[in-house]
Amino acid sequence: MKRLVIILAILLLGKQSFAQVSQEVREQLDTLALSQIGLNEKVQINVSGATLADFISAISLEHNLNVSVQDNLNTAIVTNFYDATVKDVFIFLADKHQLDIDIIGSIISFKKHVDEPAPPQVYQPKDVRVNYRTDNEFLSVDLKRDSLYRVAEAITKKSGRNVVLAPSIREKLISVYIENRPFDQTMKMLAKSNDLKLTIDAEGFYYLEKDVVAQQNQNVRQNQRNGKDPGLLNMQLSSLDNKRLDVVAENISIKTIIEQGSDLLGEKYFMYDVPEGNTTLNVEDVTYAELMMHVMRGTEYTFRKDEKYYLIGNRNSEGLRETQLIQLQNRTLESVMTVVPQELMNGIETKEFVDLNGLIVSGSYPRIAELKTFIQSIDQVVPMVQVDIIIVQQKKSATTATGIKAGLSDSPVQTSGDVFPAVDMTLNSESINGLLGALEGFGVINLGAVTPNFYLSLKALESNSLIDIASTPKISTLNGHEATFSIGETNYYQEQNVQISPSLSGGNVLENRVWKATDANLTITVTPNVSADEYVTLDINVEQTDFAGKEDPTAPPNKQTQTFSSLVRVKNGEMILMGGLEKDAKSESGSGTPVLSRIPIIKWFFSSREKEKEKSKLHVFIRTTVTY
Repeated sequence: MKRLVIILAILLLGKQSFAQVSQEVREQLDTLALSQIGLNEKVQINVSGATLADFISAISLEHNLNVSVQDNLNTAIVTNFYDATVKDVFIFLADKHQLDIDIIGSIISFKKHVDEPAPPQVYQPKDVRVNYRTDNEFLSVDLKRDSLYRVAEAITKKSGRNVVLAPSIREKLISVYIENRPFDQTMKMLAKSNDLKLTIDAEGFYYLEKDVVAQQNQNVRQNQRNGKDPGLLNMQLSSLDNKRLDVVAENISIKTIIEQGSDLLGEKYFMYDVPEGNTTLNVEDVTYAELMMHVMRGTEYTFRKDEKYYLIGNRNSEGLRETQLIQLQNRTLESVMTVVPQELMNGIETKEFVDLNGLIVSGSYPRIAELKTFIQSIDQVVPMVQVDIIIVQQKKSATTATGIKAGLSDSPVQTSGDVFPAVDMTLNSESINGLLGALEGFGVINLGAVTPNFYLSLKALESNSLIDIASTPKISTLNGHEATFSIGETNYYQEQNVQISPSLSGGNVLENRVWKATDANLTITVTPNVSADEYVTLDINVEQTDFAGKEDPTAPPNKQTQTFSSLVRVKNGEMILMGGLEKDAKSESGSGTPVLSRIPIIKWFFSSREKEKEKSKLHVFIRTTVTY
């Protein structure tokens, strides 16, 4: 009896569901059952948890049927069949699980039923109920969530008066009912009832825009109802540019400021995270991006401009991180990075890109913008300063040597020397005897005959020299950088080291000789600093070193050093003269017969004297030329 009830229930369910399977499919299964006897065989099976595809495949395999099952039939089933034909089981499963059965030859295909898409409905715009009477210029409107754009279009067409909408309210839906009132009065009430502001210009255009004051008052009332501090918010379009804002806010939520600014300027935004907290600010003539930068500075929120939208959220949100290349135009990357404050680098990942002379930064947009502004403010053209140096060194010397020198040599000498333009003669004994014979009778100067080895040297010399040395080097350097010029000569001296190694056999002596160099240079160092008015401040240092002879042939030469430094300010292109390195040297030496060498006139015959006078002066002319 129990089995009969179960079979009847299955048959009843089958009858209820068989209506879903087309009659054509039923007839195809009946026809196929004549050749595929497995469709008429009885099924006795209890299934729990198997997928629909596995269950159908198992039945077809057991009864030798060709079955194709779609892959997505993975619904788990719980069912029990007893003495039901395979054909009835297939129809039952198709009805219950919304399957389509296709029969191709002896193959039965099961797949998920897909409803055919409904034909697209043609949009029928709602009629805007606007009526205008030309006789008395009365306007009637009956609006219920109608598009403001289509309302303005209908009013313009019927009345002939131009109604212009602000971009931020074109998609706004409005509702109002006004019956048979004057046109201007109806337009004012339409605007007032929908938080709009109506302006009529001198040419008769009716301009509708968002009534910011009404919206702000609404927000204040809402805050009062919620028990919050209403604060103060006054936001309006700038009088200079309708794409900028003037904002006065006191203890107003960041979210409210963003929403009001978006409504006024028609900007679209998407909030990953809703900014929390209040702020106070007073700014004029700011863009939407500048406004958000101000209200989000110092908070954990940031924004980024996409193609059409502003993305707003937490600074660490994945979609809000921005990567930019800050490329320098006039300075080197190394010189700029040393002066960037560390505070500007916090929260930003940086990577130096030397090949492009730039910095790759990744982080929130406001921090990147702040860093970029700082770098651009110092990325200025560095002036190039050309320094022309004219060095004039003047040296004047005079030498006078007079006197008579007599003596005995190892052997007779030859008479030789110069008579003109200076007298420098050496006389042998024969010449002297001849000269004495000619002078015989002149008294005390008659020395009498001399021996063959006696000689006499007469000297009367005077020499003058004037030497001018000039050089004109040119060097260039960047503003604030040192430029150095140096010319000179190098002398070498020998240094001898002796090492004695004692031993029982008497010791060894090692002698080492090394040539060493010493320099005497004229060195000029100039550091220019260019001011905004193109005056150049020059820090000048001059050092001149000269050789001054040797104490010993093997000793290093002595040196004389003269230095001066100066800080001057000159105009671009002007020349200055730096002088003062002057050297004045005098020397006088002589030898002669005691007493006689000091008597006037006579001393010239009984002494030899030499006077030397030397004077040198260094002039340095410097001219600077600034180029950009």
